[in-house]
Amino acid sequence: MSKILKDLQEILLQGQKLSMQGSLDRRMPDKKSVPFFIGARKGLKEYVTLNPTDSTGWRLLSKVEESLLNYPEALSSLQKTIELGGRDKKDLKKIALLKECLTSWGELELTPEQLDSLGDYLEDKLKDYECNHTLSFTKEWIDENMLESKKTRIVKAINGKGGFCDCEVLANVIRD
Repeated sequence: MSKILKDLQEILLQGQKLSMQGSLDRRMPDKKSVPFFIGARKGLKEYVTLNPTDSTGWRLLSKVEESLLNYPEALSSLQKTIELGGRDKKDLKKIALLKECLTSWGELELTPEQLDSLGDYLEDKLKDYECNHTLSFTKEWIDENMLESKKTRIVKAINGKGGFCDCEVLANVIRD
């Protein structure tokens, strides 16, 4: 592995340590980790552009995209890794998990940035007000930020991820 790739892998690992994410059913990474992930992604995209046949670079890019909840790119990068012969025994399982996450997060109809915004909104509201075991603040944010046609589907998807009140949305959907 080249020194550049090792350095980028180290940046990715630093981000993963700070992210507070589990390996399955990821949530938004902790804000402290995002600059590491963004830096690693930028470097890895440049690297694979210059070294398009390096399967290790594509594998690392897949990991950073997954950490940023960018499942389409994570899946594409992992598939590129396999095409280049960099397949390991866990890859087929990982592809299935990425497809499952892509579907699950797709149902939510919120981008990672919107999810982060909802999290910030709920954190601010719950500092000042106790959770009343409803989705009142979540629905306020949805009303202010989403198209009318999406609102019911988003609430249903939030419920499907274990968000039945504002504090559960924060714990189970956003910051788990």
